[in-house]
Amino acid sequence: MFEPDEYIFTKLAYYFKRKKKEKEQAISCAVNLMEIKPRLLILARAITGESIEIYEAEREGGYKNNNFFLPARFVEFPSVEENISFYTFRVLYLSIQKNLDLNWNDNLEHELLESQQKAAESSKLVLDSLFEQFPISKIYFKTFYQFYTEKQKNNNLKDFSFIYGKWMRNNPEETSEETLQNFTEKVKKAADSTPKTILKSNAVEEIISVQVDIKQQEDAVLQHQFEKVETAEEFGGNFRDFDGEDELDDHSNALEDINMKYTVRVDDTAHSVYQADFIENTTVLESAEIDSKGYHIKYDEWDYKTRGYKPDFCKVYPKTLLKNDVNYYKKTLNDNRTTLAGLRKMLTAVNNKFQQQRRQPQGEEFDIDAITDLFVDIHSGHTPSENIYISKRKKEKDLSILLLLDVSLSSDGYAAGNRVIDVEKQVSILFGEILEEFNIDFSIDCFYSKTRNHSSYITIKDFDEDWQKAKFKVGAVEPSGYTRIGAALRHSGAMLDKRDTKNKWVILISDGKPNDYDKYEGKYGVNDVKQALRELNERNINSYALAIEAQAKYYLPQMFGQNHYQILTTPVELLQSLVQLFEKIKHQS
Repeated sequence: MFEPDEYIFTKLAYYFKRKKKEKEQAISCAVNLMEIKPRLLILARAITGESIEIYEAEREGGYKNNNFFLPARFVEFPSVEENISFYTFRVLYLSIQKNLDLNWNDNLEHELLESQQKAAESSKLVLDSLFEQFPISKIYFKTFYQFYTEKQKNNNLKDFSFIYGKWMRNNPEETSEETLQNFTEKVKKAADSTPKTILKSNAVEEIISVQVDIKQQEDAVLQHQFEKVETAEEFGGNFRDFDGEDELDDHSNALEDINMKYTVRVDDTAHSVYQADFIENTTVLESAEIDSKGYHIKYDEWDYKTRGYKPDFCKVYPKTLLKNDVNYYKKTLNDNRTTLAGLRKMLTAVNNKFQQQRRQPQGEEFDIDAITDLFVDIHSGHTPSENIYISKRKKEKDLSILLLLDVSLSSDGYAAGNRVIDVEKQVSILFGEILEEFNIDFSIDCFYSKTRNHSSYITIKDFDEDWQKAKFKVGAVEPSGYTRIGAALRHSGAMLDKRDTKNKWVILISDGKPNDYDKYEGKYGVNDVKQALRELNERNINSYALAIEAQAKYYLPQMFGQNHYQILTTPVELLQSLVQLFEKIKHQS
């Protein structure tokens, strides 16, 4: 609980901060990075030839590996066009700087002032190459340089860091030989409760994860920094108890100033979430091998650095969901009656279209295409084919569909006002109803992970299971754990290998961002997913991804390639997309 004076001070501080933010947002010429990020990504990737990602910077930004950091918002110039031109210039500048490999190439921490000075010292090399390749950038540079010179005309030391940025460490892929320890049995269970409070963090450019020292945590003495009234407590070398209490909302004002550089990874259940987008965090360690209890299957994992597999690296625990939530199923049908009717109508039309047998010797109606060919053959003096009818006999079903749901904690977020996990569950129920009516062989599975030692693969509806029983289980699924997609895809392939159908599909519904408690971030995770998809393709198993998350457009293309994914934000869009996908699937039947 807050003391009265602390409470009053906190409320006043929050009031003035909120007013300042409202004033900044009211500026009509302001440009937000997220609004123009797609265009900047295309530009950066075209110049560098690399899969560049763009993140919000703490201040001026810079580049680190394939990651560009830019200010989250820019309002310095009087027009939107000029502020956009600033972002364009910075992307051009960073692209050339990266191509010239001008950055720290050591594993040391450098002071901010030193990093800014190095960027300024190397600016001539960058600018010379930049002006030669992109002459328009010279006009941009002169405008910006003159602006910051005038702005700081009374300052002895001019600060041009927003033009040149700062140097950042460019070798984060080097990892420690240590492994994650203190890993408890707790991770094998789903979370007992879901977060109640969620806040978005400030931009952060680098984090260092500290391993939990259990003894140090037990012996920890109480620490307070009394002089810091308005900012959150910082890590001081001792570990506090991870009690999972929801105190995030009480400290929301203090958290506005927190620096997320140092973090601790734990497997305790949390009641609140402080969200932050981190880039490839190479200080995340690989999990130590642990003795496994219970039935599990081992799968290889792809290491893009060595261009080879880590044999028997991941342990997948197949499970069958036993819980039911009958009310969820009934509510889904009741709330989506109109949608279900429309879906049934559309998919019935698609299904009937591909059930018709064209160019048959007999049938219920003429095949217009065949009739046209017949007249062409007659007039050209060729013997026409007598197969000019359409038969409405149904084709033998030769199709298996596995719907794979990502139920990691990221699915507890929201997209366009809809909780992602609920969209997944509702769509599974509605699509399952139709697939059952069409007598199509299908399965609904879900997955989450907590390190390579424990990936849970949960079967909600098995291929041979009665939908009338399985449909009540869908609503019982809840978010838990992380997103080790590669292991889940490999196990899905193993399940489809057992079906005797020729046309097999894995449809993944996920946010498309691979991550785990241990090392499975950035390039490593993306390349493992790509390799898992190649493995499926070699076994003639088709794959497709659907994402209910706007940020997925920065991840899915790298893994699934063009025409093999769609980005959606609402249940209706997802259902419409499934109709289009179903037509594509029937084309290949």
